[in-house]
Amino acid sequence: EEFDLLVIGGGITGAGIALDAASRGLSVALIEKNDFASGTSSRSTKLVHGGLRYLEHLELGLVKEVGREREIVHKNASHIVLPEKMILPIIENGSLGEFTTSIALYVYDYLAGVKKEEHRKMLTREETVEREPLIDSPLLKSGALYYEYKTDDSRLTIEAMKKASDYGALAINYAEVSEFYYENKIVKGAKVTDKTSNETFLIKARYTVNATGAWVDKMREKDNSLKGKRLHHTKGIHIVIPKSKFKLKHAIYFDVGDKRMIFAIPRFDIVYIGTTDTTYTNNLDNPDITVKDVQYLIDATNRIAPTA
Repeated sequence: EEFDLLVIGGGITGAGIALDAASRGLSVALIEKNDFASGTSSRSTKLVHGGLRYLEHLELGLVKEVGREREIVHKNASHIVLPEKMILPIIENGSLGEFTTSIALYVYDYLAGVKKEEHRKMLTREETVEREPLIDSPLLKSGALYYEYKTDDSRLTIEAMKKASDYGALAINYAEVSEFYYENKIVKGAKVTDKTSNETFLIKARYTVNATGAWVDKMREKDNSLKGKRLHHTKGIHIVIPKSKFKLKHAIYFDVGDKRMIFAIPRFDIVYIGTTDTTYTNNLDNPDITVKDVQYLIDATNRIAPTA
């Protein structure tokens, strides 16, 4: 059998491409070298992010697109994409002032098509501390309340993969590209190794999509097409703390002091905090974490929540 499309990569991007193509009647094969969602798609901040951070760089079209797409995924998967109230503390000498925050969130609500009941609300210092007592920092001036959407990232990926399968897509994990297959110097599929049996088989396809995320240039190396632009890898870590030690009532999105923002989000019996953003050149399959990474997040959290 020759497929219309071979998708390499079983994260949310690959799953989404497979679903989109299969739902339009194309025959689709998808391969993933490990578990589905085992890479970036199970290591995120567990949010379908509305794109607020893009406003700072005036990427208005992107904010609009991300906000509208978020609403679509909420409608399609309302059991695992849920509204989450977020407090944004405004601090002394922070990157966001009260006026700019108010305007930014107003523009965000408008561009992203946020429902009226989820529009932003500006808070006094007292109202902010009342909602989240732990952020009673001397630096705190006031706050804002807005909505993000939380999710279970790996489950969302699996749900998309299952729906693609319902439409006829063939999705195989533990199957890794060993080399590409060519006809007249054009990629027409791939030779794939079954990692459970070490057997190699050929998947022919009219078109092949590289949806391997952080590994995209590794695929380009196999194809000898790694020329010109390439990825600059950056690493973002999260730390996970028992809720008994950090009794956060409310998800917060706060200023670090170096023009970056990070999240602290309570979930079940833990709170997770992140993320960092540093250049990374080591092993992509098992990113390492340094004491410096962890200390950065702890220092930022202690600054906003000094009594924690």
